Parts: sequence; structure tokens; C-alpha cells
Amino acid sequence: MFGKRLSLFAGAFGLVVILASASGRAEEITPSHLAAAKQAVSVTKADRGFEDLLPSVSQQVQNQLITLRPDLYVQITDAVKAMALTVVNRRADLDNDIARIWAQAFTEDELKAITVFYQSPAGQKFLTTGPKVFADSVNAAKGWSDRVREELAEKSREELKRRNVDF
Repeated sequence: MFGKRLSLFAGAFGLVVILASASGRAEEITPSHLAAAKQAVSVTKADRGFEDLLPSVSQQVQNQLITLRPDLYVQITDAVKAMALTVVNRRADLDNDIARIWAQAFTEDELKAITVFYQSPAGQKFLTTGPKVFADSVNAAKGWSDRVREELAEKSREELKRRNVDF
């Protein structure tokens, strides 16, 4: 599940990076600029891939501690779960960091335009069908490259044979 979300995020983030490089350097980050970035991140669902991050980190800490003291499995599990609840509010820090990245990549007006697009019917369709379209595109590219590779290998062998080189 996390892998699919991460793939979706990676695709969306790749699109963001491409658009950001095309737009040049963004203006200074103001509170309204940061708010526009948060809105754009939310509406594009670019933060969806991070939903399982805290449970994953919690599990890593739990595993690390249990490795050190397997005899305290129950106590460690209970303690890590309790402490994980105390850092749930730290998710806002991650959201702010991501919004700052977007605000540095896009102007406030660009972020507003991104938000408007993703709230439109076309943008909503892009969010729901985009991952499948991207996956299908990758599969099409793989199929094409497999066919071209075979054709190229066959033609190259024929050309080499014409040049008296046998395989």
C-alpha cells in the first residue's frame, strides 16, 4: 500500500519538479504564499504518500529496541505505541516543510493556478486516472523498447552476417 502511494507521490512530485524547473525561481515566501502551497499540496494529494510514515517510523523504532532487548517485547511495544501518540502532532512540521518546498518552486499565482486546475473536473480526473495512465504509459514504453530491441538485434545480426561476421 505504501509503495503504491509512494509511486503516486513520486509521479506527482516528478510533475511538480518539471513544472518548477520550467517556472524559474519563485518569489519570497509570504504567509499567503505558504497557505497557497499548503492548499496546492492538499488538492493534488501530493502528501498522501506520507500517511503511513509515522507508523513505519514507529515500527522501525520498535524493531530496533526489541533487537536490543527481545525479552522486553511487550513493554517496548507498549512504550513505543504510547510515545508515537505524543508525536502525531509533529505531522504539521512535515506538512509545513513540504509546503515550503512547493512555495520555493512555484510563485503564489502558480500555486493558485495548480489548485484551480486540480479542483476542476479535468484535474480531478487526472488525480484518479493519472496513476493508471502513467503505469500504462510505462508499460507501453517497455513494450515498444522490447519490440525495437528485437528488431534492432535481428537487423544488426543480418548486417553483421552480410559483413561475414557469424554469431
